[in-house]
Amino acid sequence: MVGALVGITLSISYVLGPLLGGGISAGWTWRGIFWINVPCGALALIGIYSLWPDDRRQQYEGWTGIRKIDFIGNLFLIVASILLVFGVQEAGSYVWKWSSPVIIWSLVIAGLSWILLGFWETYLFYARGHHIQPIFPVRLATGRVYLSTIIVTFLTGFVYIALVIKIPERFQVIYGDSALRAGIHLLPMLGSCAFGSTLAGTISKKRNLTSHTLAAGNSLQVVGLGLVYGFSHTTERSEIRYILGFTAIYGFGVGLCFAACTMIAAIEARQGDLAAAQGAVAQVRVLGGSLGLGICTIIFNAVMQASLGPATDAGAFPRTALDQLHRSPLAVFMLPPEQQALVKTVYSDAFRFQMLLMTSVAALAVVASAGTYRSKPPAVVDTMNMIQHQKELAARPSDTELESASSVRSLVRGVS
Repeated sequence: MVGALVGITLSISYVLGPLLGGGISAGWTWRGIFWINVPCGALALIGIYSLWPDDRRQQYEGWTGIRKIDFIGNLFLIVASILLVFGVQEAGSYVWKWSSPVIIWSLVIAGLSWILLGFWETYLFYARGHHIQPIFPVRLATGRVYLSTIIVTFLTGFVYIALVIKIPERFQVIYGDSALRAGIHLLPMLGSCAFGSTLAGTISKKRNLTSHTLAAGNSLQVVGLGLVYGFSHTTERSEIRYILGFTAIYGFGVGLCFAACTMIAAIEARQGDLAAAQGAVAQVRVLGGSLGLGICTIIFNAVMQASLGPATDAGAFPRTALDQLHRSPLAVFMLPPEQQALVKTVYSDAFRFQMLLMTSVAALAVVASAGTYRSKPPAVVDTMNMIQHQKELAARPSDTELESASSVRSLVRGVS
């Protein structure tokens, strides 16, 4: 049951984030979201620790467990991810210029951190006599199927998180919806995504059809995004029902991909790499989404600058208002009605370019999913049984690895 809910949990969390965030910011203040995050996170950690089965707890704790943590690898990964996303987001939002030393150094340090991370993980792979468990074992990158899964996950996250932000934003800017109402429009996508995640486990219950499921899920994403792109030029409220239906098609495809990627990662990883394999999938999904959102911001601001900048026919557009729009499209409601109409037209054009980008990225994911195909894939149940057998022979079982085995079993069974 728990494993089958992996994809459902992801879809719910990604969609309920904007929904609850919109409700909190509308009824209270956006700063309240950060006040709520801390106690909710602490409560979740306490609950996980308290309810975690005793037979799955680490047998060796304290200093022995700490010695296994890849602190250096984690540091490189954190620095590389944060500075890369920071550089793209801040420059794309015109907070800093691309030529600013802050942005240049952020991107340079991020690039160096990625390179150093690769060297460090390679060193851990070949070095002997250490107890460090690499955050990303090099041998995982040598597997065609797993590497393709990572690429698909990155591309899927690139589109999904960006779309979860941009769809409600469009409903607010174009149709004047409140933050809460705009978030509610994501519920069809949430429901179909949860259903797709559940169905993916059922499909591979007897045969390993994870690669087929992944290809089908990515194809559905292209169809859904393509249909949204076709309607992206309209500003009529009557067309909302079509957009909601198209996002539901897309969400169903995302749900299939979420569960399929989780299963493939567990199947392809070796005994000691299960935790790292699943962690890498989660990391690249969020990283892809952050970059996708940043690039969509760049597109919006580029179109806005080209249409309303001082060098255009609309050059009389207030510079201060344009700066505010660069920070957030929702600043449109601070403008006079005639300027709002102009901005909405430009926003619609920018949204169309954003949807074209997302559709193209989803199409690349279809191509990448072909790399997960095997003429004779290992049976999911056999792989799960092998993992369980290895656990019984291991002197020091890992709670994370046992959880991965349990997740595969539950994904195959589906929701019981």
